Amino acid sequence: MSGVVVGVVVLLGVLVAAAAAMALRRRTWPETPAFARPRPVTSPGGLAPDPNAGFFTDRGFLFRKRHFFVGTGCPPALVPDFPSLDVSRREQPVRIARHGIRAWWWFEDEFYREAVGLGADDVLAWVRERDRRRRARQDRARLLSAAEESLRKRENG
Repeated sequence: MSGVVVGVVVLLGVLVAAAAAMALRRRTWPETPAFARPRPVTSPGGLAPDPNAGFFTDRGFLFRKRHFFVGTGCPPALVPDFPSLDVSRREQPVRIARHGIRAWWWFEDEFYREAVGLGADDVLAWVRERDRRRRARQDRARLLSAAEESLRKRENG
């Protein structure tokens, strides 16, 4: 009879410990910053840089290091495979998080968000096109500046 009592006491102890661990985990979940609070998507948009996006770490249950991603409209999301994503993002875009219809991508040193269901190839093409346009704008600005300088020298000379 005492074996049954001991078994019940051990079982109750295990259940209490499991419940306490779950409560502690929920309690230690990071707070959601104001910019990351979920908001409705009024119109699905293409890819856009997300200047608020990034990672942070904290110590969770038993002081284990945890990596969280947070972005505009994306509450903190646990990222279990952070080291492998950190390596992959240098060569190809990787999806970091998904919240509703929105998705966040990490490529090179920037974060992007979208709500149209793009794939990694689409994200790569968009980023490369954006870089080409930026370089073209810079080249055009330099050319115009040089032309204006040349006109000023001619007028003053």
